[in-house]
Amino acid sequence: MTHNTAVQFKSGQKDKEALTMLGAINAAKAAIGSMTGQQVDAIVQCTRADDGDWTVAIDVIESFARMGDNDLLTTYAVQINAHADLVNFNRLRRYHREDQEN
Repeated sequence: MTHNTAVQFKSGQKDKEALTMLGAINAAKAAIGSMTGQQVDAIVQCTRADDGDWTVAIDVIESFARMGDNDLLTTYAVQINAHADLVNFNRLRRYHREDQEN
């Protein structure tokens, strides 16, 4: 199954393509995977700026717990531009699953 990652719309005389939220999330997940080699645990947040860039916050499992469910997780903020290119990558925090805020 393929997903269309762009939506076409008309603005005046020009046709433009805007990256969809799903496309931005998929691009961010691919960037995280290639840069860290870590497994994505969850998409925490996804927002679009006025310029069309997307910022996606992603939790990845940095280290699996040996016993129990106290995995070490890292949250990354990944900025994707309107062409699905990686613009910025930032580690926001590291925490154990049992320490996560509700």
